[in-house]
Amino acid sequence: MSDIYSMSRKDIKSGIGVYLVDDVGDGSIDRAMKLLAGIPHGADKAIGSAIKRAATSGEAYAARVIREEYYISAGDFKAYTKSKRKILSHNGETTVDIEFKGYHIPLMKFSTRIGSDGRVTARVKRSSSGAVLDHVFAQSVGTHGHTGLFERVTDKRLPIEEKLGPSTPQMMDYNDDISQEIGDKVRETFDQRLEHEILAVMNGWRQR
Repeated sequence: MSDIYSMSRKDIKSGIGVYLVDDVGDGSIDRAMKLLAGIPHGADKAIGSAIKRAATSGEAYAARVIREEYYISAGDFKAYTKSKRKILSHNGETTVDIEFKGYHIPLMKFSTRIGSDGRVTARVKRSSSGAVLDHVFAQSVGTHGHTGLFERVTDKRLPIEEKLGPSTPQMMDYNDDISQEIGDKVRETFDQRLEHEILAVMNGWRQR
């Protein structure tokens, strides 16, 4: 089943997917800088607030769309998704790139069932049928008692690898139309919010 991965604890901590929304604020950032040029740090404050709101809006929108296709809760989607923003200048134009990053999500967070005989059945996508995972078992590991689904790598008791679902960026990127929708939502929110932030700074609604 392509949406189920096996990884060691070390790989889980290092494996990150990246989904990039580029050219955010194309033209609108330069306008903000001109309008707020006379206010110390005014443009930085307006742009920073708009970027943060756009990233948050993008995450929320992505969670709603992705939940229609995947068995993942909004809370888990948010917990495993982070955003990073970069302001770029090119050919006299200033834009923002927003990266959505996420680790692979434990398979236990999706639709899983452990039968009375210990057999594990898991579903990641809503369109998929349940996959029976032989030799997989539930166990708590680590000092914080993380409970996950594991499989032994050899005939010995250790080492074991955890079963995981896709990362949130992989879920965002699984469909070109969905990816475009998320990007459009981020750009739309940024432009709308930037206009509000420009007025807020100009009218003194934001501390300078």
